[in-house]
Amino acid sequence: EADALFATARKMKRGSAVIEGLMEDSAEAEQLLRDAMMDLDAAAGSDSEDDDDIAKIDEGMLVLIQERLERTSSKTGFKMPSVGDGGSHNKQRVRQQQQGGGNSSQRKRRRREPTYRHLTSPSGLKVLVGRNRRDNEAICFQEARQDDVWMHARGCPGAHVLLCVRRGSAKPTSEDLQFAANLAAFYSDARTERRAAVTTADCKHIQKPRGAPLGAVKVRQEGPTLLGRPEDVAEELKAAREESGGAWDEQGYRKLGTRSKNKKRSAAVEKQNQAKRRAEK
Repeated sequence: EADALFATARKMKRGSAVIEGLMEDSAEAEQLLRDAMMDLDAAAGSDSEDDDDIAKIDEGMLVLIQERLERTSSKTGFKMPSVGDGGSHNKQRVRQQQQGGGNSSQRKRRRREPTYRHLTSPSGLKVLVGRNRRDNEAICFQEARQDDVWMHARGCPGAHVLLCVRRGSAKPTSEDLQFAANLAAFYSDARTERRAAVTTADCKHIQKPRGAPLGAVKVRQEGPTLLGRPEDVAEELKAAREESGGAWDEQGYRKLGTRSKNKKRSAAVEKQNQAKRRAEK
């Protein structure tokens, strides 16, 4: 009888380890799906169901979300839905268009061009500042070159800033670096601070984590940390920001001051709530 009890105890111990692993996998899958939902909200641009708003849906972002969901389908269980008997045919047609089977002129019209802010540093170097997550993604993986300097406000949402140092151009001066750091701090949630830490990195050390949302990156090796001073940016930039009434953050949401227009919860708050729910269980 004692042997049977020991065997049962060992079986329960093994089972608890398996359940713990399954719970971790479920939590990861839930987070991936929540990120996808946030991306879909950002692609729609608003919560309205008007035809004009539906027409403004970012099709390029939808394609990226679909590809990411298909890559992580083994974790989330995502399956591409089919509509009626023609569902598989429609899916195949969409894939052919994505791979070059559709009309090229139509694809060019659908593809949205980046909307970076273009500025010039004190010594004449070009500086790009992302307005939304699509811009941030393009800055890191389309515009960036080996000698460019990437910047981002540390510890808070904000725009990706790229100080372009191309072959044959002069090396950036301390004034150029400070200029870009000020922009990174100004176009972030730290814009109300007198000084804000800004992370720098060589673009070759910027990586895209597998399954990460649009605009999310991983810095393999950081460069020197700079102190950005939001108040030191040009007055016309401050005026433009006030006139717009807000700005796109790196989560892709339109911000009014420090609160989002549609009152969407940030990813950090969502993770805290998720941790609370797990603790209560």
